[in-house]
Amino acid sequence: MRLAIIALIIILAINLIGGLYYNLYKFPWFDATLHFSGGVFVALLFSQYLKPHFRPNSKMANMLIIVGATMLIGVVWEFTEYTADHIIKPPLRAAYGPKVPNFMGDLDDTISDLLLDTLGAMFLAGLLVGIRKKTS
Repeated sequence: MRLAIIALIIILAINLIGGLYYNLYKFPWFDATLHFSGGVFVALLFSQYLKPHFRPNSKMANMLIIVGATMLIGVVWEFTEYTADHIIKPPLRAAYGPKVPNFMGDLDDTISDLLLDTLGAMFLAGLLVGIRKKTS
């Protein structure tokens, strides 16, 4: 659990420092890497947090729980970007000018972000199922 929280803090720091300060979002691979790895680490966090509630003989249900919870966080993140873009950005642009970045892309960006979050979660869930098969 501690590893997942540390990883999430690192991903958020890379997002804020690299993405917003150094404007690395101009490179498509940066956003894609962050969303995929974010999906992996949110799924890792949920897999540890929800471990006591998993069913021992129901791998598919456990995988769906991990992926579904991660998708929920991805959707909440996209709503947060939308809110920041419409509520926080206008006063920041008024104070600091046009150098304040957009927090949210277009619909294609949002869909690809959600897809990459989901693929990251599915990757980790599949990895966990594979590891548990080998150890049982």
